[in-house]
Amino acid sequence: MGSIGAVVNQIIMLFLIACLGFMLRKMGVFTDAVIKGINKTVLLVTSPAMMLMVTQKEYRPEMMEGFAQVLIVGIVAMSVGLMAVFFLYARGDRKRYRPVAAMLSAMPNAGFMGLPIIDAVYGEEGTLFLAAFIIAFNLVAWTLANALFTGLSLKSLKGLVNPGFLSTIVGVLFYVCKVVLPAPVLATVTQLGNVNTPLALLLLGARMDTLTLNSLKNAHLWITCGVKLIVFPLVVTMICHLAGMTGMPIGILLISTAMPAACFCQMFAEKFDCEVSFGSLGVSLSTILCIATIPLMMLIGQALGILS
Repeated sequence: MGSIGAVVNQIIMLFLIACLGFMLRKMGVFTDAVIKGINKTVLLVTSPAMMLMVTQKEYRPEMMEGFAQVLIVGIVAMSVGLMAVFFLYARGDRKRYRPVAAMLSAMPNAGFMGLPIIDAVYGEEGTLFLAAFIIAFNLVAWTLANALFTGLSLKSLKGLVNPGFLSTIVGVLFYVCKVVLPAPVLATVTQLGNVNTPLALLLLGARMDTLTLNSLKNAHLWITCGVKLIVFPLVVTMICHLAGMTGMPIGILLISTAMPAACFCQMFAEKFDCEVSFGSLGVSLSTILCIATIPLMMLIGQALGILS
């Protein structure tokens, strides 16, 4: 397993890319139209390519148990986390933040930021388990999280029919059925998949222009970031640890849940016109704070014997 030092280097690298995106936004290079275009490129092209890329591994039957563990725990953890925060924000001035705060607290950026960090810790083998967590993320995001804004209906399930989720399912099916993409196709998918994280982080940095000293006075913002970065990963990991889960699956869950709030939080806030500024600030602040909190979670994992 990779060292915490290697992970810190990866986090700093990711943060520097986000800072470049912030600078490009301030320079006027990343206009609203450019951001919208790159965002569509990430969602429709590079993110699906990344999922196909990480699942093009040699099939190993012994990996499927761990894959199923990460998938099931991921679904349950994010679902319970969403509902817990949603109900905690049921009264007073907190109520207007409910769906956005729930997403900020329980939906981690495991896809865009998780891949290079998981690769630094576990190598290519860990990326297959990460694919299981991303499947769980998409299932929860397009069903329960979506329902927090609109109410659960069959119409809301149509959100599952998107390139990112479908490519993940196809990638896993290819893995299980031992389907290897033709060399030119695999090379194309790999090249596109490799630019997914840099593009996504440039976008994230461009959206950080809403983060000001005055905006940091919002107590709810700090509460949601604290829940996302510290409480959520610790609770999930401790329950899994007490339940007897060991090895790479619990390590993947610890690191994945410790990621900052997903960009989906801001996207959903914009889609449903619900506390857009709060969603944007939560994603930005949690991304900055994770420079310190991810290594902290890993140190705790080492102390517990979860990470060796």
